[in-house]
Amino acid sequence: MLGNAALFPNQHWNLPHCGHRMVATWVSAEQSVPEYKSKWFAYRPEIDGLRAIAVLSVVLYHADLGVSAGFVGVDVFFVISGYLITSLLYQEWAITGRIGLMAFYARRVRRIFPALIVVVLSTFVVSTMMLTPSFEEELELSRSAAASLMFVGNLFFQVNTGGYFDPSANHLPMLHLWSLSVEEQFYAIWPILLIAILRLRPMSRNALIVSLAVVSVLLAEVLILFNPNAAFYQMPARFWELVLGGVIALLPGGQQRDGRPEIITGTVLVLIAMAIPIDHFPGLGALPAVAGAVLVLHAVHISSTLGTVGAWLRSRPMVFFGLISYSLYLWHWPMLALYRASQVGPAPLSARALLAASAIVLAWLSYRFVECPWRRSDPRTTDSGLVASGLIMSASMAFLVMKVGVFFYQEPVRDDLVSRTSRDWPENRFACHYRGDEVFEVFPKPRCNSVPDKPVRVLIWGDSHALAWQPIAWAIAQREGLAATSYTRDACPPVLDYDNGKRWQEANHCRDFNVRVFNKVKIENIDTLILTALWPNDLMGSNFKEKFESTVRLLAPKVRRIVLLGPTPYLRDSAPRCIEAGNLDACAVTRSSFEVRSSALRQFLATLAAQYDNFEYLDLTDFFCDQETCPALKDGYALYWDTNHVSSTAARHFSARYLAR
Repeated sequence: MLGNAALFPNQHWNLPHCGHRMVATWVSAEQSVPEYKSKWFAYRPEIDGLRAIAVLSVVLYHADLGVSAGFVGVDVFFVISGYLITSLLYQEWAITGRIGLMAFYARRVRRIFPALIVVVLSTFVVSTMMLTPSFEEELELSRSAAASLMFVGNLFFQVNTGGYFDPSANHLPMLHLWSLSVEEQFYAIWPILLIAILRLRPMSRNALIVSLAVVSVLLAEVLILFNPNAAFYQMPARFWELVLGGVIALLPGGQQRDGRPEIITGTVLVLIAMAIPIDHFPGLGALPAVAGAVLVLHAVHISSTLGTVGAWLRSRPMVFFGLISYSLYLWHWPMLALYRASQVGPAPLSARALLAASAIVLAWLSYRFVECPWRRSDPRTTDSGLVASGLIMSASMAFLVMKVGVFFYQEPVRDDLVSRTSRDWPENRFACHYRGDEVFEVFPKPRCNSVPDKPVRVLIWGDSHALAWQPIAWAIAQREGLAATSYTRDACPPVLDYDNGKRWQEANHCRDFNVRVFNKVKIENIDTLILTALWPNDLMGSNFKEKFESTVRLLAPKVRRIVLLGPTPYLRDSAPRCIEAGNLDACAVTRSSFEVRSSALRQFLATLAAQYDNFEYLDLTDFFCDQETCPALKDGYALYWDTNHVSSTAARHFSARYLAR
């Protein structure tokens, strides 16, 4: 999840560690310009120490080892990256009066591509060997690998996931590479933009760059309201973090000032930001981590008097983790994700700790035998040749993994229980259901009726759980010779004027959606209306009761019959994974725990239904639970396609039993 290029020190910063040959021309240039002495190019181990804090916080966060906001390590890396790369570009400008773009991109290729390609291809191969995904999952894995190799992984994951923090994202082995895409997109434009600023507005360069940073922050805040996934994944919303590091690089350096107050304040800010999650992320919520990193870098930039904190940051253990931080970031997430995808139930502490420790060993090997050798330039290779070779190699690898995914996708669909369960949802799921962030370009969506071109008389309304229950609406309509349709939207229960707890814009979309559905119910001759959702178990924490009672009061006179489906159990792990592992107990919950947790909710729904003659409440407990447990399987079929959405097979079996009464 964190920006890998931010982990990428330029060659000067790694001079003591990965060889000297590649900087020979820079040293001679430096010596010829007295005002840019070695202080501009000197390796500052404190920056590797700051990298160590960032990468360890992310690893500990991903391994669930007690750092609750460790994801802000990405923001720290963005700032470091902006500082180091801008330093390199600006020193070249100051010494030579120009910036060699091809040389810059050649350094990026040399620094990034080798370890990236090794990790992506290794992860892809291991994923296909270790896991037995559906063909859709195989294609998605191939697409994510290809997108990451082409540095558009952030856009892929924005479109194809429910968000970075969505629990389902924990099993995506390429997810962390989104940040590398953000940084490389930034570096595609930043050198050109910096050249323009240095040529056209050299005296006001910092003010202009800070203005651009402010615009980026404002954009991030707006996107958080309207499209949170875009705010998280897109480069323009992260631009400010990288350029603020660049602003520090453009300030006069090497002053005889005491840097201790700044480095102490900055380090404390970073550590606090990693411990305490803040809303409005990555907008103003990222500000503490960014400000802390900026303060640390400014202290290092202007001073060598850094006290105890400076000594800690440049200590051997901190520098070690800083040096391997790129490889550590690349390797740790696939290891954790593949483990989670191949096991059922929560990963034990010992396994998570062992995986994190193993990632450190693998990162050192990768740093020593992949990163370092490639940083040394081959004098026979031109910069343009290296860039072209890197792009061709990356594109070729992307093409290869896509072909593998398409090959699997075109094979006959597997018919084993695991494969059937993993896609046991309504056929029109992706065509007719609304995502939570989806705008109303069309409402209702076309061709979503059970019988085309026939007036709808049966309607199911609710969130994604209503989508899962669509077969009951189809069954009722078929028995009575009618047509049915479904109006469903993610995280949007069928409750008018109700705050679904999501971000402002998504909550407004839900309210608008429900008003549109209600207006449809009012003007159309609906015979049967089915209401269901992931009902809240905690009836005291919101105004759900009052709002739902009001909604039912308005609906009751409008339709002949209202059917209200009660809650279903929530498995401890996804049904396909438990079936594949042969460990159904890892999914099942006890009947008593489900009944206790849902007792108040079921009582409320039953009491509400009893107030209306045309209202029927269906308690689902006996169908989904036996006397002792609420299992994942029943009579040879799965009851859910994941942990909580009822499978279409289960919905059809329940519908047959309901209609046979």
